[in-house]
Amino acid sequence: MQRYLLRRLIMLVPTLFFVLVAAFFLSKAVPGDQAESMMQLQGIRPESSNADSEYTRIYTELGLHLPTFYFSVLPDFYPDNVHAITDRIQREWTTDMLHQKVPSEYVEAFLESKNHFLQLAMMDTTQVWQKVVKIAKFENDIEILNSSLPMENEVDGDSLSVAYQQFALAVQDMKAQKRRWYFPAFRWHGTKNQFHQWIKKIALGDFGISIKDGRPVWTKMATALRWTILLAVLNLFFSMLIAVPVGLWAGHHIGSRFDKINKVVWMIIYAIPVFWLASLLIIYFTSDRYGAWMNIFPSPGLWYIPEGQSMWTTFSMYGSQLILPIICMVANDIALLSTMVRNNVAAEKSKLYVLMAYAKGLSQQQVLTKHILPNVLLPLITIAGSRLAAGLAGALIIEVIFNIPGMGRLMYDSIFAADWNVVFGILVVLSLLTILILLITDVLYAIADPRIKFQKS
Repeated sequence: MQRYLLRRLIMLVPTLFFVLVAAFFLSKAVPGDQAESMMQLQGIRPESSNADSEYTRIYTELGLHLPTFYFSVLPDFYPDNVHAITDRIQREWTTDMLHQKVPSEYVEAFLESKNHFLQLAMMDTTQVWQKVVKIAKFENDIEILNSSLPMENEVDGDSLSVAYQQFALAVQDMKAQKRRWYFPAFRWHGTKNQFHQWIKKIALGDFGISIKDGRPVWTKMATALRWTILLAVLNLFFSMLIAVPVGLWAGHHIGSRFDKINKVVWMIIYAIPVFWLASLLIIYFTSDRYGAWMNIFPSPGLWYIPEGQSMWTTFSMYGSQLILPIICMVANDIALLSTMVRNNVAAEKSKLYVLMAYAKGLSQQQVLTKHILPNVLLPLITIAGSRLAAGLAGALIIEVIFNIPGMGRLMYDSIFAADWNVVFGILVVLSLLTILILLITDVLYAIADPRIKFQKS
């Protein structure tokens, strides 16, 4: 048992690592600039005189100037770390030119000559210079840029001629040096990278700051997580409480009218999507529109939770609004669990130990409860663990529909607000909880069934 537990814990490390890697790179794939978002949160406008310096400061404080991962495999003409360019405009232009297969040294020379030329040309009012300025400022396609620039003899203004010649020459060099073929280059960045710093912060419980309201992400998630776990646990409890007796009875009287009706009813319920079932229950059973007798359950409403109010106080105020969400989740799980119990009972009844129990003179109830039931419940440990883990994800949809302040509602609101720190924090937390629940389930299954030996054959 110890060896099995040790192996599972060892396997837990790479599993968690790959989950974190997936979450991290998904967070990097979303649109937007995190440093710009933090500037807006701090009330710094882009047109402010200190906007550039503040952007550089925030960009560096967030560690965005570091390489993305421990290593990178890039074309050989790419720089080691394009993120080290703290000026956002320069970084965007560099990235665009690199995507056009221009070596980094020629891109650097082009940007230097362009900035120098623009500084001089912006002070000149000659019409031809203004045309060139417009092309240089906004055109980033090398082919169009090269063909759109006026010839040298068309340009007036001796004070700018040298700067323009350098700029035009840099454009021609980029066009001439564009790569057709290139080789991948492996670059090792060590632990000074964005992913490593992100992992260190998560290990300390720091998931960053919400760009929506400036609160710590963990503070927002901790409040919401309690409601999601509560829903998942209540769902599992009521599902098992109903599914086990129903499945036992149906499996013990297999082929009876009750068994046939039970199978059809639960199959229909299982086929109904949870969000549709929730919508139907809200429409028909939370108002007197279709008759006063159908106004049974409280309708979803707004949850007002003052700062510092305990969960149980909130539960006493709004607990009645959890009835319909739990019904929706339980109905779907009962269909699965009761069917599995029924099939397991039917399979166990045909085994020799049941025949031996009857031969010893035991009654049907004794055989069912003392012999069949323990063997039927063992597989349910694994199923219960998987349903609890699935309940954490399934509760997300229910929370949005019924406006429950759990992780689902928080993720939904954060996606629409582009609050990606919260979104990916929720993704990481739910992934970790799922892995831990499945690990605990396997260990409990090994403890409950002494016949199982988790050893190498």
